[in-house]
Amino acid sequence: MKIKSENKKIGITASDLKYLAIMAMFIDHAAHLFIQDDTPLYCCMRFIGRITAPIMCFFISEGYHYTKNLKKYFQRMAVFAVISHFAFAFCFNGSFIHSNKESMITTLFLCLLAVHTVNSDKLKKEFVLPAIVVICKFADFCDWGMEAVVYTLAFELARGNRKNQIIAYGTTAVAFKLLPLIVILIKNVPYSFSYWCNLGVFLPIPLLLLYNGEKGGGKYTKWVFYIFYPAHLLLLGVISYVYG
Repeated sequence: MKIKSENKKIGITASDLKYLAIMAMFIDHAAHLFIQDDTPLYCCMRFIGRITAPIMCFFISEGYHYTKNLKKYFQRMAVFAVISHFAFAFCFNGSFIHSNKESMITTLFLCLLAVHTVNSDKLKKEFVLPAIVVICKFADFCDWGMEAVVYTLAFELARGNRKNQIIAYGTTAVAFKLLPLIVILIKNVPYSFSYWCNLGVFLPIPLLLLYNGEKGGGKYTKWVFYIFYPAHLLLLGVISYVYG
């Protein structure tokens, strides 16, 4: 009997990257809630946590082009954005209703909308930029804000060439994270030691270069992030409420 051999590409699958992203997210949120922000441990944990948003922004761009049903994709994002609002508010504000900003799922919904905006044939070209500006303004009320939208568009507009995507993303990351730190150092402005953790946004670069383009995982893998996000926020919120 012949044994069929599977030809697997060398590198990291989409599922692998997403699992890395959610682990980094858990570490980041745990640090935010339970570790003093003036400690090296806090900085290291949040440095690792910077992996998550850029990777998810990358897959918003990828998902837009690979989804079989864009309408359902938007609906799924919207439903989990609502669910995650309550989990996010409880975790970081101790209330299921009141929150000073919306969750990352809402941000990713807006990122998806931005990608759709630049690809839509129904929207006249002169309205694309104003629409993106409006989306960015709404994103500023969410976790990661307009930064996530810009990262997503960097991946999207350079799509088709991985190296160009990395260059586009890296350039925006420099603008958002590295340049402000350089200005602070030059002007000798007092700043938090924890600001260095923002340089973790460059960690996704080697990971994305290792991405082999394969989906990986199983039939229900795509649901893991959607479910894990509000679930881990609720768990951390309960721990913080009980022991905080």
